[in-house]
Amino acid sequence: MLSRPITSGFTLIEMMVTTAIVTLLATVGLPTMNSFLSRTEARQDIGKLNQIISFTRSQALLRASRTTLCPLDASLRCSNLWNETLSVFTDPNNNRVLDPGEQQLFTLPANDNRNVLRSFNSRVISFDERGFAGVNTGSLGYCHIGSLPVGAAFIISRNGRVRPGADNNQDGLPETPNGKNVPCPPQ
Repeated sequence: MLSRPITSGFTLIEMMVTTAIVTLLATVGLPTMNSFLSRTEARQDIGKLNQIISFTRSQALLRASRTTLCPLDASLRCSNLWNETLSVFTDPNNNRVLDPGEQQLFTLPANDNRNVLRSFNSRVISFDERGFAGVNTGSLGYCHIGSLPVGAAFIISRNGRVRPGADNNQDGLPETPNGKNVPCPPQ
């Protein structure tokens, strides 16, 4: 008696049904996954900004010396390009320049995502030896445009207190003290 060889595999119908299910799941799942990853990235960026502000103030207190956070240009002067690399450095003469002998304490890499905008209404966030910001007050804003905008505002008072901005109009973006949403990148 001849035995038939055992064959295994999928029929054409099984392959078509499997392909249809995979296509449907990919169509529904990928946009949701991309949105989730985008929000996660934004939350991580917001956490890093919060940490660098706190670090700047704590270093001013710890070192009993003015400490500055800003984006530095090529001549090591503070600029207002907040999407560039942010640097924390000791600045005892308060000239907003990383001079020889002053210590660079930390850097936060430049933001290279065109869907993200970091903004501040001045050139520096700076704290004196008592942790006071003095005239270096303002709102550091962050906006990430994705399927839904994600934003944060860090409002710095004269006494050095940092508080988050609130989303009073419930549009997903916090407002600065002047009642306007944090600026977002153009779309």
